[in-house]
Formats: sequence, C-alpha cells, structure tokens
Amino acid sequence: MENILNFFVKFEVWIYLLLSFVGIYTIRKVILALQEWRSSVFGLEKEYAQRRFSGAMSIILLLLFFGFAEFIFVTFIAPGYPSMNQITTPTIDLLATMEPTLAPLTGTLNPPLSDLAVENVPDSEGCVPEQLEWIDPVQGAEIAGTIELKATVNMDNMGFFKYEFSSTNGERWVTIAANTGKKIEEVLGVWDTSQLIPGDYLLRLIVTDNKGDNLPGCRISIRIISP
Repeated sequence: MENILNFFVKFEVWIYLLLSFVGIYTIRKVILALQEWRSSVFGLEKEYAQRRFSGAMSIILLLLFFGFAEFIFVTFIAPGYPSMNQITTPTIDLLATMEPTLAPLTGTLNPPLSDLAVENVPDSEGCVPEQLEWIDPVQGAEIAGTIELKATVNMDNMGFFKYEFSSTNGERWVTIAANTGKKIEEVLGVWDTSQLIPGDYLLRLIVTDNKGDNLPGCRISIRIISP
C-alpha cells in the first residue's frame, strides 16, 4: 500500500498532465462525433456516429474517475498514512559544531532528545480568541501518544477547515484531517503522535471560505515527548 501511495504522490503532476492530454483529445472526438451525428441522413450513419459519441463519453467519465481517485489518494489518504507522516531526524554537522578544545566525555555518548530540540520556537500567531484558536493543546504544550485536539473555529463565510502539523521550519505541512461546520471549544478529532520523532513541532488551523480562498491560519508550537 505504501508503494502505491508513494507512486501517486511522486508522479502526481505527470498523472494530471497525462489525464489532461487524453481528456483534450477525447473531447475533440466527442465534438466531431456529435457533429457527424447531427449531420447524418441515413440510419446507419447516425448509428455509427452515436456509437463513437458514446464511446468517447465513456472514456471521459473514466478519466474523471481516475483524476478524482488521484486527488483523494494525494490529499486525504497519503497524509494520513503513518509511515508517510514521519519526519526524518536532522543530521548533525560535526564539523560545524567542533570547538578548539573538547571537554572530557562523562556519561552516555547519545545526548538526550531535549538537547537536539530546535530552540527559539516561534510563538502562536494568527489566532483570534473566540473565532479561531486552539483550546487543547495550547502554545508550548508537551504531548505524547494519542490526544484529542480541541479548538474553536467560528468564522463567517466558512467553507471548511483543516488542521495540520509540521516541523518547526514550517516547510512541509502534513494534513491530519479536515471538517466542515463551526466548532466552539469542541473536539475536532484525535491525533496519534506515537509515529513521530520526539521534538518541537508546529500545529495550525487553516480555514477556507466559501469562495475557496484560504484565510489566515492559527499556528502554535508544541513539543512531542516519548510516552
């Protein structure tokens, strides 16, 4: 299953381009068949044109199905697959951290996870009390295992909202889930953090209005610890 999801994610753009190219070619066949059907005089000609029209329409429906399946795989299934949500451990540059003199080693060679955590984690931003805010967890909270995510999402002209997480650099956001309807200090869902490497993360709420535009999100920093 993981290999299949990786294929759909890796070649997402090429799949859409291929479907679009075949779709344009098929739409042209539909138009030609429809024109031939309307201009036909004899019954056999009409029947032949009708068959071509029906066959081309079937291909278009099949292309739409494949495009919808690709969208579902990439947008909803792949982000929720545990092994695809793991964030790799940052590599420590030994040359960059060397000092002229080294203190004698005392204790274990493996530093605790807290020493590797990213410092200066940004404070919460974009949150509006009673409109868009996290109730649990809150800014700077330490969490472990499976937790309930509670928040307030009470925005006007709201289409839907989603909640997602990222490492502290915020370069790659992974969607946890999405939902519709307003929530006032309610549980949005559960989040299993057991598959993630302990450390500092960002958690945010993103609202999309009924026109499809993303509104400013509510972002907080949290720390995942070992259960």
